[in-house]
Amino acid sequence: MQKICDLSPAVERILDAARWAPSGDNAQPWRFEVGDRDKITICVRREVGNVYEYHDGEPTLLSAGALLENIIVAAPTFGKGVTWRYQGSETGEHRIQVQLIDVPTPLPNPLFSQIYQRSVDRRPYRMQSLTPENKRLLANSVDKELTIEWFETLEARWNVAALTAMATNIRLRIPETFAIHHRIVDWVNDLSSAAIPSGALGVDALTLKVMRWALKDQKRTDFANRLGSPIIAGVQMDTLPGIFSSAYVAIRIPKRSCDHDECVSQLLRAGQAIQRFWLTATGLGLVMQPCLAALAFAHYGRTGEPFTVSERGRLLATKLAHRAGGVFSRAEELVFLGRVGVPNARKVESRSTRMPLASLMRNSTDNAGQIRPHP
Repeated sequence: MQKICDLSPAVERILDAARWAPSGDNAQPWRFEVGDRDKITICVRREVGNVYEYHDGEPTLLSAGALLENIIVAAPTFGKGVTWRYQGSETGEHRIQVQLIDVPTPLPNPLFSQIYQRSVDRRPYRMQSLTPENKRLLANSVDKELTIEWFETLEARWNVAALTAMATNIRLRIPETFAIHHRIVDWVNDLSSAAIPSGALGVDALTLKVMRWALKDQKRTDFANRLGSPIIAGVQMDTLPGIFSSAYVAIRIPKRSCDHDECVSQLLRAGQAIQRFWLTATGLGLVMQPCLAALAFAHYGRTGEPFTVSERGRLLATKLAHRAGGVFSRAEELVFLGRVGVPNARKVESRSTRMPLASLMRNSTDNAGQIRPHP
């Protein structure tokens, strides 16, 4: 790790761990401002107009919560405790104040080592049920403010997989996602610091070649769509992985605050809980894949928000929302949907990494310290 001037060793190590939080498309939409007495301000900005940033940027706030949890998990290892407070938003940027506090007898968090191991696994898993003990530990990692719903039987997994396949059909057809998909896939590197490596997409080599060809321009994508490319992708990216898994897990906030700042704080706490769940799963030898696109398009279909110029896309979103209402209880309360399971023996060789910490410092003279658009 490259030494950053003006940061104490403890702050630097804690922030270095924090940056490994998950974010949509590996966007890393946060920058750090470090002040006196170990006071850190986290600046978080979402890309306006990104269809995946549904419900006023909810996914980015959940990711920011995961970042906070990484800080809380890492801090005791370096002799620190943590308090945080949401400071509000200005000009589209959320600000979170974090205070690190010296702890006389710190007790390292056992989840700390999992911060660097946790990643998204989009491949099919083993058809192996979760043990009751694993489910208990996972459930206990989530705050009482949230509720968990499991989908474990083959029929239940099939029903959820059908929803995620419908979402894939929408996102591969609407024109608003073309530029996003064009930017976020790294076709060269197995380890990508600011994108998603093509080898981590969970599809076979032939499908990858078709995807790479189609993403060269919008006309090619439209042609591939007419030939049924979204259906083939849905089978590989949703249906088969859904069957070959242990369960889907849905996490919800039953009672959302009507106050804006408290609602944001709720989402940040939910992001913390989701990250604890994920780190706990990693420690148990399990893997996960978030399925937030289904929640995004179901939200649009439920609210009637005109997220796309495609009439067909809006109609499909309405159908998705109706079907989701039959699968989930109180679908409008969901903040997370993910696939959990026991991985196959082969280790994932492609994964998203992270930008260097120096590039994430707002008070750095490096131009890379500016928040890049969310891909």
